[in-house]
Amino acid sequence: MNFPLRVLHLEDDARDTELVQATLEGEGIQSELTRVEREQDFLAALKRESLDLILADYTLPSFDGLSALRIAQQHSPDVPFIFVSGTLGEDVAIEALKTGATDYVLKTRLARLGPAVTRALGEAREKAERARAETALRRSEAFLAEGQRISHTGSWSWKVSSGEVSWSEEHFRIFGYDPQKTQPSYQLFLETVHPEDRSTVEQNLDRAIREKSGFDMEFRIALADGSIKHVQGVGRPVRRRVWGGRSLHGDHGRY
Repeated sequence: MNFPLRVLHLEDDARDTELVQATLEGEGIQSELTRVEREQDFLAALKRESLDLILADYTLPSFDGLSALRIAQQHSPDVPFIFVSGTLGEDVAIEALKTGATDYVLKTRLARLGPAVTRALGEAREKAERARAETALRRSEAFLAEGQRISHTGSWSWKVSSGEVSWSEEHFRIFGYDPQKTQPSYQLFLETVHPEDRSTVEQNLDRAIREKSGFDMEFRIALADGSIKHVQGVGRPVRRRVWGGRSLHGDHGRY
C-alpha cells in the first residue's frame, strides 16, 4: 500500500472531503485527496495523476457518480472505485456494484470507510499480482514452446484414472497432428506407434503404471504421409495416477 494514498474525490462539498480525510486518518490511513466536482476536472485528474483510489459522491449538481464510474473504468480500470454518498438506496447500490464499483459507504456511516478502503486496496493488489503471474506464465509458456520447437522435444501428460491426455504443440507436430483439429488420447498415441513396436510400447507402459515407475524407451511412429520417425519417449509418475513426460525424435523422417 502506498502512503500517503493518492485519492481522487468526486465531491461538491469541501467539508465532506475534509471529513473523509479525517476519517481515513483516524483509521491510520494517510492520504492526499484531490477534490473535483465537474466532469472535465474528473477526467483531467484521471489522465494527469497516478491514483491509488477513487471516492465519489453519487449525485452532484452538474455530474453524477455513475457516469464517473464509467469514465474511470475506461481510463483507470485497475483503480478501486468506492461510492461515498448520502443518497444511495439499495437498488442504486446494487446497480453501482454491477457496473463495476468496488464498494459503497453512506456518509452517515463513515465508520465503514476505513475497512472498505483497506479491503478494496487489498483486492486491487491481489488482482495486480494475479495479472503479473499470468503474464509471467504466458511468457514462460512461450519460451517453453520455442525451446521445444528448437530441440524437437514435446511434452505430454496422461491422467490414467480418467484417460485425460494433453500434448504440447511440439508433441502434436512430432506426431503429425493439427492441435486445432485433434483431440489427443492414449488410443491415438498407440495408433500412431509403428505396428511392429506397438506391443513393446504397451508392455513398457503397463509395467510402468503397475510398478509406479518411470520409463525411457525408443520406438517408431508411422505418420499419415507414410514417413517414419524414431522417437525417444520418457515418462515419470506425478502425484496420483498422473503421468507426465517428453518425446524426442531424431531426423529419421520428414518434418
